[in-house]
Amino acid sequence: MRRITALVVSGLLVAGVLAAVVWNLAGPTPQRVTGVIGSEKAAYFDDPDVVARLADLGYEVEVRTRGSRSIARADLDGADFGFPGSDPSAEAFQREHGTEREYRPFYSPMVVLSHRPVAEALREAGAAAEEDDGTWTLDMAAYLDLTEERTRWRDLPGGGYEGAGRSEVLVRTTDPRTSNSAAMYLAVIAYLLNGEEVPQEPPAGGEAERIARLFLAQGAPPESSKQPFDQYAALGPGHTPLLWAYEAQYAGTRGSGTGLPDGAVVMYPAPTTVSNHTLLPLTDAGDEVGRLLTEDPELQRLAAEHGFRTADADQFAAAAEEAGRPVRAQVADVVNAPAFEVVEGMLSGLETAYADGGMPAPAEEASGIGGDGADDGDSGGSSSDSDDGGGDTGTRDPRDGAAPARPPGAPPSRPDPNPETA
Repeated sequence: MRRITALVVSGLLVAGVLAAVVWNLAGPTPQRVTGVIGSEKAAYFDDPDVVARLADLGYEVEVRTRGSRSIARADLDGADFGFPGSDPSAEAFQREHGTEREYRPFYSPMVVLSHRPVAEALREAGAAAEEDDGTWTLDMAAYLDLTEERTRWRDLPGGGYEGAGRSEVLVRTTDPRTSNSAAMYLAVIAYLLNGEEVPQEPPAGGEAERIARLFLAQGAPPESSKQPFDQYAALGPGHTPLLWAYEAQYAGTRGSGTGLPDGAVVMYPAPTTVSNHTLLPLTDAGDEVGRLLTEDPELQRLAAEHGFRTADADQFAAAAEEAGRPVRAQVADVVNAPAFEVVEGMLSGLETAYADGGMPAPAEEASGIGGDGADDGDSGGSSSDSDDGGGDTGTRDPRDGAAPARPPGAPPSRPDPNPETA
């Protein structure tokens, strides 16, 4: 009997040792965390190196993509964080969900992607200039003058650009009704038409009509910034002479920005605005993911390789230089976006203008975390409804404390009372 007992005890000991070995090899199961993001960040969260690093840190992050505008007002019950790409949307999100904590792991200035012959034609017209660092400046006021006169590319001073045929000088954007990047373009145009002041109310009358024409004249708008970027890269300057885009799409060595065409140039609008990617936690688990994305050196390095600017300016510059992408060390001529209510008013006016022009409404977005909304970038993020994750998703009291410092060079997160160009 004693022998049988000894064998049983020995067996249990062996089983325990084997279990410990397996546990040490496999490690604990990462905690499942869900987020709703602007899909310009989907490629980052899909990156196997990002996935692996988050797993090493104890988290499996699953994301759904929606437009920043809808993230602010959507029912995100069950999500651990929201991650819009604009200050107005972040501000509205915090009011809607009663959150105060925020993380700004990276940001991206808005740029215009073009081609050398197009840029040279604009230089001859006095609307663009090539800088010593290899980047270009696009004078947005001069550009607006050209659009007001409905100037065609072939009619630009100095011979123009024949490759675009009869088409007008227009920057191509995504759909402002769904897309954050197009809303950033709208903010810059509204600023200039408002006497170089951030609008405190939506434009009306002739200004509203002029803004609407800049969008409607483009034709049917793409819902995602991936489509026009792919066309810009594949079809050449005749199809897409100017494309409003995130700098990350140009500077990234990973993700969608890796296929630039020959002769591609990046133009920094003067003025421009910045897409501040703000993670807003709804749970303790979401708060921890926000902290890791902001503070972990490896996740910050990977963000720089995706073209995002981080707190380490040298890291971003080194990644862009290694890829042979000229970028501006500092983007100084930056304006703030209007308050969320003003942006909403402008977008509502554009929705009416699109409807009056016979344009179909954008695709309906499903509610809750399962919604795949149209937005900027490749919406191929990891997508799985999360109702059985390991996170404390019922907790709505993220850690107390002040928000982390804003990355150097990023503009204020809220419009100043007396806004000026930075």
